[in-house]
Amino acid sequence: MMNTKYYFIQIIRSYILSEKIDSDENIDWDEIFRLAQIHSVQAILYMAVDKLDEKPPIYNALKEQFLRSVNISALQEAGMEQVIKKLTSENIDHMLMKGYILRNYYPDKEARTFGDIDFLINECDREKSHKALLDIGFKYDEEAYNKYVWTYNKGVLHIEVHTDIIYEKLFNDFDYIGYFREKADNKVLINGNTYELKKEDHFIYVLVHLAKHFYNAGVGIRMILDIVVFIQKYGKTMDFNYINKELSYIKLKDFSNTIFYICKKYFDTNIECTPVDNDKAEQIMRYIIDHGVFGFDEKDIQGITYKKNGDNRIKLLFNKIFPSYDIMSNLYPWFRNGKKYMLPYAWIRRWIYFIVNKENRKLLNSKFFAIVYDNEDIIKHIEMLKIVGLK
Repeated sequence: MMNTKYYFIQIIRSYILSEKIDSDENIDWDEIFRLAQIHSVQAILYMAVDKLDEKPPIYNALKEQFLRSVNISALQEAGMEQVIKKLTSENIDHMLMKGYILRNYYPDKEARTFGDIDFLINECDREKSHKALLDIGFKYDEEAYNKYVWTYNKGVLHIEVHTDIIYEKLFNDFDYIGYFREKADNKVLINGNTYELKKEDHFIYVLVHLAKHFYNAGVGIRMILDIVVFIQKYGKTMDFNYINKELSYIKLKDFSNTIFYICKKYFDTNIECTPVDNDKAEQIMRYIIDHGVFGFDEKDIQGITYKKNGDNRIKLLFNKIFPSYDIMSNLYPWFRNGKKYMLPYAWIRRWIYFIVNKENRKLLNSKFFAIVYDNEDIIKHIEMLKIVGLK
């Protein structure tokens, strides 16, 4: 692994483990800054380099971003307190998950930034929740429509309100939707109408969420850190016999073992796992570092999205030209109450949408190109899926 990328990992590690790290005059600090940006860990990087005896040239820029992150974090927290208070006053049960919970496991919760805040409600409370959020000034994002997840914005606060923890078919031919519906029934009451998953189930969900992103495009260092801090916080009290049994049941044992080993190798995480070949571990970490927080940076995401399942080109083309009823009703708000016999009309409307606008036609051409041709990014991603145990 290149020296600068390795040093980037060491800086992040020094923050998570409260270790001393020395300055290195041979490091490309502009590249370190770029990596921090694509992985959304500028706040972590600042708090680590702030302890260096000799401050790097990017120090002031990092400090500026850190102060901005602290301000945004405070606004997000105040906004969520208002949301929780309103939902509770309306007797709407809601379950917090992912980043808003995980940030509390970091040495400084402001270090764990996030774009969206996710929480779960009962499907029967959808309209009630919608009205409650509008009442306190949130705007509903119609363009981001998904029948399982409704998105709202208010200032720096972006929230996604789920009616299912997992709402789409994933991988391994396993029913993750039904699995997490059952786990949600075992939620733990925190206060008022606010719930969380029990710790072991939330840990499993974080791993499934990580696997989903890795499968679709890739993950960045922040998702690995979420596992690291989760284990640091609850590793001694969580029931790993239960966790490992469940991971085997949901067909994620090999993938989870790989992630555990990455955490152990690079962040000294105290967890039992089977060793992974060192060259493969290096390949995985290099892949994680190279492509940013959700694996989107400098990679053909569209091609990977279409080819990762191994479907043949004719099937892919057919599915793109004639999307299923479920896909159409999920993606387009104007079709949310559409009847199945209206599907041909919806296809025609979609075709016109892509054809009449120059930018849309350009997007359509890129989609078809991604379906017809394999490139190095596609081949590499499929290879990585095999290495991490998702193929």
